Amino acid sequence: MDTVFILTVIGTVASLGGAGVSIWQASQSKKAAEEAKRVQAQLINQRKASELAQVQAICKKAQKSMEKYGPGSVPDSLTGVSPGKDAADVQDFLILLKEHRAHFGTKQHNQADEFCDTLTPLLDSFAQARSNESLRENGKLIVIHLGTFAAAIKKQIESKREKVF
Repeated sequence: MDTVFILTVIGTVASLGGAGVSIWQASQSKKAAEEAKRVQAQLINQRKASELAQVQAICKKAQKSMEKYGPGSVPDSLTGVSPGKDAADVQDFLILLKEHRAHFGTKQHNQADEFCDTLTPLLDSFAQARSNESLRENGKLIVIHLGTFAAAIKKQIESKREKVF
């Protein structure tokens, strides 16, 4: 056997072995990249769920502030309430909701925008109310709308938590 032939065989075997290792490493790299994307998506989803939980907490605070004006209230029971503070709690919720509006759809005017458009005039009327009866009527509508939207927030949070990657 000639040394050139032996060197050629050894070189060919080494090349094939190197090619096999390269293919295996490429496969491992692809798996690692897919895992990294999955973890990234999971982290993003977790962040979104956390942001929505913050929106939900402020919504509950606004609901709690407005409960005294709800359907079970009577005008006489509103003596000594602080409508300005209660309206500020609802306003804080609306501001936070606008900041996180992207969680409620990608349309130009989504569910969060529609809710803010509905609640803002009610909140204005509530803040300008001069009688307990007017406070009660506007407050009752605000409580009902907050309760309805709280369900939408909960649905969004559950959809984020149920997403499996």
